[in-house]
Amino acid sequence: MAEFWNLIVQSNTFNFAILVIIIAVVFVKIDLPKIIEKIRNDAAFAIENAELEKKNAARELKTAKKNVKNTDSEVEEKLKNAEKSAGLLSDEIKKNTDIQLRQIKNNVLRVVQAEEKKLSTKLTQETISNSVKLAKEKILAKLAEDTHLHKKFIEDSIGELDKL
Repeated sequence: MAEFWNLIVQSNTFNFAILVIIIAVVFVKIDLPKIIEKIRNDAAFAIENAELEKKNAARELKTAKKNVKNTDSEVEEKLKNAEKSAGLLSDEIKKNTDIQLRQIKNNVLRVVQAEEKKLSTKLTQETISNSVKLAKEKILAKLAEDTHLHKKFIEDSIGELDKL
């Protein structure tokens, strides 16, 4: 009997029959039609979602195209505004520069006039100083030539002191 049992267990037919029984039990336990229906429903749901996403993408594309359509005119308008602002800024800078140049010119004129006055005063003082030196030299030369003038000069100076 043991030999018979070994022969049956080693037989391919017996193994195939056991496999069929196991598959039948699994098929009964696992509700294959339900699984297939679930897979089919999931696939249908995925298709519906894909179609919905496609519609949304088309709508977004249409909106994006509409936005891009106006972009050129908006860019052109912004460039015009920027050019206008740059022109106004340039005019303002030029105006401020002109004002500053006038102020610098006025300041330079005042400094030059002040320096001219200083030089004029200095030259006048030097001229006076030189005139006094020259007069002193001439007086001393005259006094050296004529001694009587020396006495007369002293008498005149004493007379002037008496008046004070």
